[in-house]
This record gives sequence, C-alpha cells and structure tokens, in this order.
Amino acid sequence: MKKLLLLCLSLSLVKFSFTQTYQPNWQSLDQRPTPQWFTDAKFGIFIHWGVYSVPGWSSKGNYAEWYQQGLQTSDTARQRFHKAKFGNRTYYDLANDFKAELFNPDDWAKLFEQSGAKYIVLTSKHHDGFTLWPSKEADRDWGFKWNAVDVGPKRDLLGDLFKAVRKTSVHAGMYFSLYEWFNPLWKADKNKYAAEHAWPQMKDLINTYQPDVFWTDGDWEAPPETWKSQEFLAWLYNESPVKNKIVVNDRWGEGVRFKHAGIYTPEYQPDLDFEDHYWEESRGMGYSYGYNREEDAWDYNSAQSLVLQLIDKVSRGGNFLLDIGPDEHGKIPPIMQERLLQMGEWLKINGESIYNTTRWKEHSQWSEGNREYKDRSGDMLLKITVDPDPGYAVKEVFYTYNANTNTLYAIFPKYPANKKLVLKDISPAAGTAISFLSTNEKLHWQQQGENVVIDLPDYDPNKIKAPYAYVVKIENYGKFSPKPVIKVDYEKGAIKPLIHFTPGNVLATIRYTTDGTEPGPQSAIYKMPFSVDKTSVIKAKAYETAVLPSATLQEKVKVYEWKKPVEAVVRPGLRYKYYQPDKNINMKTAFAGEPFETGRAGIISVGEKRRADKFAFEFTGYIRIVKDAVYTFFTQSDDGSKLFIDDEEIVDNDGDHGTVEKSGKAALKKGLHKIRVIYFDSGGGNELKVLMQPENGKKEELQTGMLFN
Repeated sequence: MKKLLLLCLSLSLVKFSFTQTYQPNWQSLDQRPTPQWFTDAKFGIFIHWGVYSVPGWSSKGNYAEWYQQGLQTSDTARQRFHKAKFGNRTYYDLANDFKAELFNPDDWAKLFEQSGAKYIVLTSKHHDGFTLWPSKEADRDWGFKWNAVDVGPKRDLLGDLFKAVRKTSVHAGMYFSLYEWFNPLWKADKNKYAAEHAWPQMKDLINTYQPDVFWTDGDWEAPPETWKSQEFLAWLYNESPVKNKIVVNDRWGEGVRFKHAGIYTPEYQPDLDFEDHYWEESRGMGYSYGYNREEDAWDYNSAQSLVLQLIDKVSRGGNFLLDIGPDEHGKIPPIMQERLLQMGEWLKINGESIYNTTRWKEHSQWSEGNREYKDRSGDMLLKITVDPDPGYAVKEVFYTYNANTNTLYAIFPKYPANKKLVLKDISPAAGTAISFLSTNEKLHWQQQGENVVIDLPDYDPNKIKAPYAYVVKIENYGKFSPKPVIKVDYEKGAIKPLIHFTPGNVLATIRYTTDGTEPGPQSAIYKMPFSVDKTSVIKAKAYETAVLPSATLQEKVKVYEWKKPVEAVVRPGLRYKYYQPDKNINMKTAFAGEPFETGRAGIISVGEKRRADKFAFEFTGYIRIVKDAVYTFFTQSDDGSKLFIDDEEIVDNDGDHGTVEKSGKAALKKGLHKIRVIYFDSGGGNELKVLMQPENGKKEELQTGMLFN
C-alpha cells in the first residue's frame, strides 16, 4: 500500500509539473489560466505619461500620445500647433521640458487606492521609444539620452511609482510598446531590433520591477515570429520571477489579438463580448489616452457614465481599464482626480457587487419601449447599448454573481418612480433575503408570475450616496448550469451542417429547438449529433438538478446553396471607389455622394488612401475560384468592413473599432464570382485585409492573380 501511495504521489507530481511547463507555441501558452487576483480585481487605471505630455495636444477625437507620429508624418493640425508653440524645436528637444517636478508618487498611489482600482498599468515606454526607467538600449539605439533618468525628470519614474503603489493594496503593472515609430534600428532591421532592443528591455523590466501586469502594444507592425513572442511568453510563464502572478494581454504580433496569449484587450469597443475568454476594455476619460489640452469639460465622461461602463463590463465578465493622462509636471488633472474619487465613493458602498464576481447566466435585462437615461445634471449618459429590437432600448438592470457566496446582484441606473424594481424571470425561494446596498436595509418582495417585484425605500439623498447606480443583493440565489457549447461541422463537400453540443457540466441535460423558439423542460433532449435541412436558428439550454437552467445558447446555422459561376470577360485587378466624407463616417454615411477618386487595385487594402484617416473604399469585381468547395472568407479591419459574394452579404464586420476579424462561408462552384468589399475608417488608425480559406486548406490573403474586373 505504501509503495502504491508513493507511486500515485509521484505520478501526481509529474502531472502537476507537466501542466505548469508551457511550450513556446500558442496551443500550450493558451492553456495558462488568467491569475485569480486579476479576474477578481475588475477595475484598473491606465496611465499614459511621457514626452508627449509636454505638448499635451491633439485635435479632438485623436490620441495626444501619438503627437510625434502626427508631427513627423502628415498631421497638419499638429504641425501648425507645434510651430506656433515650440518654433523649430524637435520632438526630441521636448524631453528637456518633461520635468515631472511636481510628481509625488505617494499622492498618486493614495488616489488610485481611493478610486477603488485594484491595479495600475503605467506606460513604461510608448511608441516614441522614451523610457520611464533607465534603459541602456534606449540610449544606445537612439544615439542620445532618451530615458527619464538621464534627461527631463532625472529620476526613475517607473520605479518610484511602483514603490509607492506597493505600499497600498493596488497591484503595479506596466505597458510596453514593442515597436518604436522612428527608431533607427527598427527602420533598418526589424529582426535585429526585436532581438537586441525589445527583448533586452522586456527582460530588464520583468527582472528589475517584477510587475503584476505586462501589457504590450504596437503589435500590428510585425508578426509574432519577429518578436519571438511565443518564446518570450514561455520564459515569462516558466522561469521569470513573476511566473505565477503575471497577467499579459493579447497584443504580441500581427494577427494575434483576440486569438492568443493572455487577456483580450478591446479598445473603445464597448459592444465586443468574449464569453469564452477573459478580457478587459480600455478607454480614456475623454477620448485621448495621453493628456489633451484641447479637450473640454464636456468631452469627459461623467462619473455616472464611467460607473455604468464599469458595471457593464463586469456584468459581461470583463475588466475596465480606465485611462488618465498626467501633465508634464507630474500632476493628474483635477477633473480626472475628481472622476476617480467619485468612482471610489460608489465602490465603497457597492463594491461587493463588482469585486470577486463573475458573469451570471443573464448579464442584463432590457427595458421595454423607448427610454433614455440622463445623469442627475440632465446630461445624456453615454449609450452603453446595442439595439436588440427596432427603436432605442437600454439596459434596465445589470447582473453580477458571486459564486463563492451564491449571491446575485441586480444593478440598476434609474431609480423607479414607483419605488418598485421588477426583475424578470427570477424566482427566489420563500424567505430569501433581499437587501439594498445603499442603505443596508432588508427589502420586502413578492413573486408575481415569473418575475420578482421588490419594494425599494423612499429616495432619501441623505442616505443614498454616490447615486450613479443602485444595487439590490439577493442572497443564496443564482447558482446556474453553465451554458452548453455548440460545434457546427461541414464535412468535406457538405453544404449541410452536423451539429454537436457539449455540456458545460457533465451532469447536465441539454434541451434544444431548431425553429428559433425558446427551449424549455419539454424540448428535445440532445443525444447525438444531428443535421438540419434549411438555415435555422438553433437554441439550447443546459438543465441540472437543484440549480437554475443555463443561459440560452443561440446560433444561426446555415445550410448553403451552391453559387454558380458567372460568365464575364475580365482583366486583372478590382475596381475601387475612394471616398473622403466631411462628416462623421460610418457604414451608412461613408458612401453617400460622388467618390473622391476611382481606379484599379491589385489587392484589397488601404494602400490607395489619399489622407491619413477618415476615408472609405468600395472594391468591386470578380474572384476566380479554382475548385468547387465551401470557402470561409475573412475581413480584418480597423474600422468597419463588409464582404459580398454574388450580391449576398457573407462577412459583416461593421463598427467603429480597432482591428477585428470576422468571417463567413459561401459554397462556390469553380469559376468567376462577383465580389464586393466596402470599408470605412473613422480615425485612430486603419487597416483592411481580406482572406480566404478553402475547407481543409490554408488561410491566406486574396492575391492579385485571384481578382479581376
């Protein structure tokens, strides 16, 4: 028996050791879980601070931290501003004015803790290459002093802030730009730059400062193979001094974001949702991340708007990384301090509904009819909403859930005039304790059909502080079965799908429908994979004993029809129309009026643009298909794009967002097929790629030899 126990112990240790060793490939690295401290934290503060804080300027709707890039390329507004303020001085000369003479790291740390944030992410280096710590690579490769210890502040800003923050309960993290716009080594040899500049800097930061968060950026300029990202992450997870606590993001090379590495990081993309992967959305209080003197008070989100954005992200299982931009003196602008303190005031009262919570089976409850929410001063709140139905609907209630205590929280932005809060499809057991966090008083409630109606107290401003949102706590209620997972397979040459379900819990029973109706206890039980004869909306729920049924899984499953080729006399390249709208640009407005220019292009890209941003393209022509197959088409775009084959919309990647990839399928017979791609850029960077993948084939960008007009 002793030998058997020793053998079992030995095998368990081997297994443990194996699972803790990560190989330098995405399949292995993606298995690493997000550290628990981060998933419990929910709220962090981003800090963009550097030489760009000296001018602290961009036109509204642009990033002030991109000052140098605009100054040295094609941004005439920045060039005019710089000439008027600084004359003939270069951007590099401004480092002498970045004094940070009023920087008090202990004051900053105190503010962060009072805000309720649980971690910070400071820009150790942005795309201009200036480092907030003493980096020998920065000085060597630039050929002059380009770090905060040797020029400007003459101090280790990163180290000083980390020391101060670590006296508090706040975790210290850092941002790091992989590439640098104008670094001579980068421009001469990207591989050499990655190996001799970026890698030594990253290892220096990890070994010296041991951050809790390492947030990379500048990933779009080279593939992960250039950065040797997988090798670096394997070292970070296996050998580094922070291997057990470090949180990383997904910006590790072109094509990696939203697919691999650590947490997914949408940026000003409030409608993106990642149920199957942990994520964190970032944004500024205004628009810019770096301090922008051009922004006015009304350009900043109100405290209520910021609190609601935090709630929205947490209700959907993510974190909120809110940015501040200190000035060149080292002072955090008072309006930013005020917003952080206001958020902290709300979190002191209602924080238990945010920290340590997870996404519940239903993350929100929608209002009925047309409603608008305004803050207490009468200003319209930022619309954290999509339109599930025609007309304008808003989230009436947000839900969060603490699995450790089996507690459900209902968070609502608008205090009902009749003092009755209606929570739909909720049925607590008789005697369940429901309380109001603002006043800690127990509330009377009653069941009315499938809904619970809760009587709220009279609204008393002397008792209800920080009235940006209100929280009702339902104790010992909310445990639910995980939502099932669907897999849709198209076997070789098949246009009909084979549908598989996998339960989130092996004890669960999956019930489903194929006609779009809501599944219930009497719906069909899933026993084996099945197919459908027509395009259908499949819905499924998981059921278990003594817990609530799961959220509804919904998937539109398509049965494809073969598209026949068209006859046409063609020549190489697509036709394009190029637009430069004067007003706000979106998919509806971008293509109105006459095009600015027309022409022919060999590939689908933004290469023919005539200004840095705020433009649109329409590409039309034919694509040659070499064999009958079901093909998957992809668009990668910043901002919105759509792809049509034979006049049918195949890919919908619409939206004002950073680089996002969306896909769709089409069953195509060999020959020519009509193709149309539309794209718009609303500012803040642009990218467009169109790719195609045959079944069981390689995914690749559409090439010149495939496209005709």
